[in-house]
Amino acid sequence: MDVASHWLMGSGATNGRTKFWVAGTMGVLPDLLVFIPNSFFLDERPEINANTVTADFGWYAWEAYQVTHSFVWATIGFLFTWIFFEKRGVSQRLFTNNTLSARDAAIWMWLPWFIHIVNDIPTHTAQFFPTPFLAPFSDIRFDGYRWSTPWIWFSNLAIIIAIWSYVFYKKRKHSFIEKRS
Repeated sequence: MDVASHWLMGSGATNGRTKFWVAGTMGVLPDLLVFIPNSFFLDERPEINANTVTADFGWYAWEAYQVTHSFVWATIGFLFTWIFFEKRGVSQRLFTNNTLSARDAAIWMWLPWFIHIVNDIPTHTAQFFPTPFLAPFSDIRFDGYRWSTPWIWFSNLAIIIAIWSYVFYKKRKHSFIEKRS
């Protein structure tokens, strides 16, 4: 899935709790942590088309992908964040809601990452970065559809529109209630 979709889904799903830039960044980090460092290992970036396979990206990409696209590793990241927030306090620079507990702040912060993994499971084929969502405990992966498949692309767009329509509806409703008070 493209980076913009991950950003918009993550930031929309956490809207009102996590700042837009924090949620967006967490939504795209699973891919950025794979492909930005991987570019240093490649002489030439492969062209992505219907024939591109995971192996075209070299050793680092697949190894990093197994960590960044696993619910197991993401859960560990969430737990460390929760512990960190318990010990150091919740940074209000990251959140729009000042009353979040350490656990709730960690949940809202990591939700975009989990949404990223869920989105990638059906939108990656067995040949092109199948999502190892249970790594390192299991090699189960699904042979999904390429993100560029029209019905996948339009479904993705519909989900983004639905999420942001709900966000704007809630904001408008809240604004209307405030004006009546």
